[in-house]
Amino acid sequence: MARRAVLALGLTLALVAGGARAGLRQFSYDPADAATRAASGPVTLLFNQTLFGLKVLKLRSTEARATADLAPADPGRLPGEARGARGVYRVTGADDGAAFVAALCPGSKRAWLAFSAIKYGQGLEAAVFGDGEDGRSVRTCRRLAFTFRGEWRLPPGASPKLESDAPPDFPQ
Repeated sequence: MARRAVLALGLTLALVAGGARAGLRQFSYDPADAATRAASGPVTLLFNQTLFGLKVLKLRSTEARATADLAPADPGRLPGEARGARGVYRVTGADDGAAFVAALCPGSKRAWLAFSAIKYGQGLEAAVFGDGEDGRSVRTCRRLAFTFRGEWRLPPGASPKLESDAPPDFPQ
């Protein structure tokens, strides 16, 4: 009995340590169609991956110095089509958030992104929602489609700069 408990504890610690090692990751994506190319161009997602899932932290323009901070959002608090979405993030006002909102959802002051599953080697889709003219309603602004480009690998123990004025910390 004690042997099983020790084995279960060891397995649990190994899984937790493996999840902790995953940590911060950066996936880059290229536009999959002309509409996405015109709206956003290539992007890089910075996210924290753990044993229990992932949390997207930033959306970066891969070719320009533009970064939007993202915060998890409760899709149940959004009306309409956005309510049933999964992986919903609010574009915050930090960094270049306002510029991203203006580019992805013209006329809106606030925007939300609902991402498809984020997996290594797979494309990514995102629905962009913005606030309506009344400031309370939510409308669908556009759909974006991306093809997976690659992962920006970080050296062991390193993490990218997360300050708002830091340029993307890509390898040289």
